[in-house]
Amino acid sequence: MDDSEVRIDHPERLCDAIIGILDELEDEAVIDEERAAELRSEIYRSVDTTET
Repeated sequence: MDDSEVRIDHPERLCDAIIGILDELEDEAVIDEERAAELRSEIYRSVDTTET
């Protein structure tokens, strides 16, 4: 499959799911609050949630 054909239909759902995982990792003290915040920022920046 060509990379130009790859598309996520609902990027906001993907972000929400990943953020939920980060929240659980933070709650269980697997990652600290600062690292969780950094990862959340990276996720939101890397996934385009704008409507086309």
